Amino acid sequence: MQATLLLEDGTRLQGAAAGAPGVTVGELSVYNGHDAVHRLTDPAAAGQICAFTQPSVGTWGVNTEHCETGVPWLRGLIAREITTIPSNWRSAETLDFFLRRSFITAISGIDTLELARYAAEKQIKRCAIVASADFNGWDALLDQVRAYRYNDTFPAAVKAPVSHGSGKSAAAHVAVCDFGSSHGLTRLLNAMRVRVTLLPPYDAPTIFMRDKYDALILPDGAGSPRSHPGITEGLRGLIAEGVPMLGFGLGFRFITLAAGAKLRPMREPHRGAWLPVTDLQTDSVLYTWQSHGQTPEEPLPQGLTVTHRNAADDTVEGFVLEGKPVAAVHFLPCPDMRLGGTGEIFNMLFNLLRQGGASYAG
Repeated sequence: MQATLLLEDGTRLQGAAAGAPGVTVGELSVYNGHDAVHRLTDPAAAGQICAFTQPSVGTWGVNTEHCETGVPWLRGLIAREITTIPSNWRSAETLDFFLRRSFITAISGIDTLELARYAAEKQIKRCAIVASADFNGWDALLDQVRAYRYNDTFPAAVKAPVSHGSGKSAAAHVAVCDFGSSHGLTRLLNAMRVRVTLLPPYDAPTIFMRDKYDALILPDGAGSPRSHPGITEGLRGLIAEGVPMLGFGLGFRFITLAAGAKLRPMREPHRGAWLPVTDLQTDSVLYTWQSHGQTPEEPLPQGLTVTHRNAADDTVEGFVLEGKPVAAVHFLPCPDMRLGGTGEIFNMLFNLLRQGGASYAG
């Protein structure tokens, strides 16, 4: 069956239907990574229709070890080709079967590199996929696409504190403000003898002060911190109290606002793997995993010292707050430890733990 990709400027691109039949609307994001299942099940992708710039997706099939949560969050998938014969021995099913049983609509046969260029040039932010043989409501659908906004409510977040890892053998106890955290973050911290307690995002500052953890992590997630001024204000109070705090992804943007800086939209968002970031303290380059479409406005307020910059466009990728045990980076930890940003993030966390008085030895 044929499928159509409808962009918010009215452009229609024809391709082949994949996944579940139907119509889906979402934010258009461009992603250069290989593992579609990792992206599909990442809560930070909620509300998005993702265009993969790799020439073929699904070559790894579906490996449950790469699922970041138990359910998919992407609203749709755009690809040049969706492979139907996986080549990974750990694959349990094909990507197309995973899409169909998860009721996710997809389209293949699209030149996603050209789509990425066109979207950047025309500033296309939203789109729809139509995989229906008899669809005729194009005008109404275009209005729906142009009006689409992600319902920013953290649907994957915990509703009450949830702990992971043994309290007896843990060398530190860290709270995570849960915006819908991936399982990979908890696994990595537990492997480093850190006990993790996920906190509901709106109550995280209050619970943290009541229960006294060693540090607070603000991880990645979907949406914008501008939609949650109460969380930002609570974080501002924790910063004033000298709480060790580390943010990345969405957490980076929350700390940016809590520290008094502003955010601006990016012409070309950073989404995908192997994105180069320069560590200004060591003059080395990290290859990182990222997913964001906003960046801090410069100059930054006094007291914020830039520690990392994007090697391609020179945007701010990391900073520390002078006189406080607070640090933030815009790149993300990844279950694949070969990505340089992962070690960098956890080194920063352990330094903050030591600054805060925790006995964690690394």
